[in-house]
Amino acid sequence: MSNIEMPKGYKQTELGIIPEDWTLERFEDICWVNQGLQIAIEKRFKREVSNSKKYITIQYINNSKEVEYIQDYQNSVVCNKEDLLMTRTGNTGFLVTNVSGVFHNNFFKINYNKEKLDRLYLIYFMNKKKFKKLLLEKQEQAQFQI
Repeated sequence: MSNIEMPKGYKQTELGIIPEDWTLERFEDICWVNQGLQIAIEKRFKREVSNSKKYITIQYINNSKEVEYIQDYQNSVVCNKEDLLMTRTGNTGFLVTNVSGVFHNNFFKINYNKEKLDRLYLIYFMNKKKFKKLLLEKQEQAQFQI
């Protein structure tokens, strides 16, 4: 770096100049995923029943008029409107927000440390072309390891 004066309240890092109260964290140390749930068609309901939740599928995202409900699920596969889901098949890496229910196994729920990462920044970051390219490269590598 040249002899540019550092603005007050900022510091130089390997990634550039950032606010003094920010820390550098590895993505994998502050984000983790869990995969959704596969429910057989015969166990899905066309109307809400006792203790049921909406079943969030690709079809539901594409056409929310076709709502299905399920009763048999664990809390780990429940999402709310603040959660981030990401498609893991088809259009891999497509982010889904503002849905509530139980998510299908074609989605990953993106869990993150809310004290260290802002939701809107995470959405911005995960929609960047560079991130999507890296995600697709990692997916390809994982397929060859099986």
